[in-house]
Amino acid sequence: MTQPTHTLPEITVNVVESVFRRLSTMEVELDADPLKYGPKRLNGKVAEARGMLTECESIFLDVSLWLQKYRAAHRTLETEMDLAKKHLYANDPEVRAGRNVADRDALATMKLRDQARGLSSVAQSQSDLEAMLTVVKAKRADLKDVQGRLRDQMKLCHEEISLGGRWGSKPAPGTKAPDLDEAPNVDKKTLRDLHEMFTGDRAAEPDLAAVVPPVEEPTPASEPVEAVEDQSDPPSQETNGMVDDEADEFLAAIETPATGRDLKNLDDLLDDLDL
Repeated sequence: MTQPTHTLPEITVNVVESVFRRLSTMEVELDADPLKYGPKRLNGKVAEARGMLTECESIFLDVSLWLQKYRAAHRTLETEMDLAKKHLYANDPEVRAGRNVADRDALATMKLRDQARGLSSVAQSQSDLEAMLTVVKAKRADLKDVQGRLRDQMKLCHEEISLGGRWGSKPAPGTKAPDLDEAPNVDKKTLRDLHEMFTGDRAAEPDLAAVVPPVEEPTPASEPVEAVEDQSDPPSQETNGMVDDEADEFLAAIETPATGRDLKNLDDLLDDLDL
């Protein structure tokens, strides 16, 4: 006789324990005063509760589907078991030889012990699934209650803000605030240079000479350098002679004691020199 249990998912102790472990981690702790931690923490708890509820709904659907399959298989096996027993009661000589109903039922059950084991296994798995479904429903109701309480906290925060309250920035419990005394000591000049570079006050130009090595150009063949002739005309000897004579007269006039006549001659000399 063919059993319809070959298509059923196997429900073992490991499967049941894994579902219970997943459900035990779905907990969202509510803050007594969410306003002092800021809106991000409250929003994070809302998202966390929504994600856990989604996962719980997925587990609920899986367990419900498995339970429906096992219930259908259990009803089928019960019907087949009952028909097989009645067939033995009516047609099997050994079973009919029983002295009473209990003996005949015991003999028929022993002849159908494989089917009886299958029916018992399906009934046990069905019982496990019913227990799992009860726990999943309880966790789903708990997460929905957490969602409602988070909505209430958001309403209370908005009411407190309307009365003059403000969102705080206190670190979450268990989070260590950074110690400013242990911050690395950075040179002020370095900070100023970085500020100028990022704000655009000073364009940061990379030193190409330090990054790219200089390329040596091939030295051209030495070419004879032609002497450049001086195009300027040399001063004539006559001009040089006139300048020397006037200079001598000027020096002699300075060294000689000045008289009225000499001063006049000196003035004439200066006029001649255009001084």
